[in-house]
Amino acid sequence: MTRKTGFLSEEEAIAAVARLDRARLTRFVRAEVIRPADSAGHAVYRQVDVARMELLCDLCDDFDLPDDALGMVMGLVDQLHGTRGDLVALMRALGEEPEEVRLRVMHRIGR
Repeated sequence: MTRKTGFLSEEEAIAAVARLDRARLTRFVRAEVIRPADSAGHAVYRQVDVARMELLCDLCDDFDLPDDALGMVMGLVDQLHGTRGDLVALMRALGEEPEEVRLRVMHRIGR
């Protein structure tokens, strides 16, 4: 990994994911389920891309999903991740409210 940027080269990304090869990585990029950044005209990958590659390899190996299904599944994963972030922010904001507000909200959501 390039220390300056925190990005991995294509070769480093392939080495980091046991079941990934250049053909599979090309498939993921063409299907737009992995979107590399560009550094001086070369594709580079973040740690989150590596995690996505691991998941995508699982989906391909375990379920033999076609590219359009990979896109749909990863879109849902992205939505869940965004929703989780929203929920964490909401819980932080609620935690800063007075106790009576927190209790009223908890009561309304059935807890």
